[in-house]
Amino acid sequence: MKTHWQQVLRELTVQPDKHARFLNTISLMEYMGARKIVKSQFEKNIDSEVLAHMTEEIRHAQIFKKMALKMSDGHLKTYTDEFLLAGEAGRSYIQSVDQAVCAALEGEDSYLNYLLSTLLIEERANQVYPFYAQLMEPFGGASQIKAILREEEHHLEQIQSLLAESSKVSSQKLMALRMIEQRAFDFLIQSVALELGMEVSIPGVAFDL
Repeated sequence: MKTHWQQVLRELTVQPDKHARFLNTISLMEYMGARKIVKSQFEKNIDSEVLAHMTEEIRHAQIFKKMALKMSDGHLKTYTDEFLLAGEAGRSYIQSVDQAVCAALEGEDSYLNYLLSTLLIEERANQVYPFYAQLMEPFGGASQIKAILREEEHHLEQIQSLLAESSKVSSQKLMALRMIEQRAFDFLIQSVALELGMEVSIPGVAFDL
């Protein structure tokens, strides 16, 4: 049985105009992730791995942007709202995760904030991107998403290793953060479903993030 998000992603593939706008929304979210790394980290925290993560997130944004441009015949050039699908929910997803981690850490550790935010987002990417790559086979984008996924898997392994060395994050706190991420993701999927004209009910989701 397909989950609600799989149903929504599958429906996207039969509505190409909206699919292109959704690809542009994913591009925006990848860009926002890169921007947050750049803005949040002090020089003392920047090592080769963090620099690699910054550049990879920008490259991911560019890959999804090129897909959106190809599918829209070059129309979706920027991230203005009219060029996005559920753009506000996409922005809200990134902001909700970041703000939840910041609140949990009480703003004390920007590097740990980066690690935790990355963990939550990479866990979601590693769940969604394999299925999405299958859907993109007819559109010629599967190999690109698989390449992105390999990098996301590498990020996740690094983050898990670094967090294992920290005693500042309890299993209870991490569970609470994962619940917030789940709610933000469900809100995004519900927003996309509404744009597609689908009736997808996700328990506990309300449009008040």
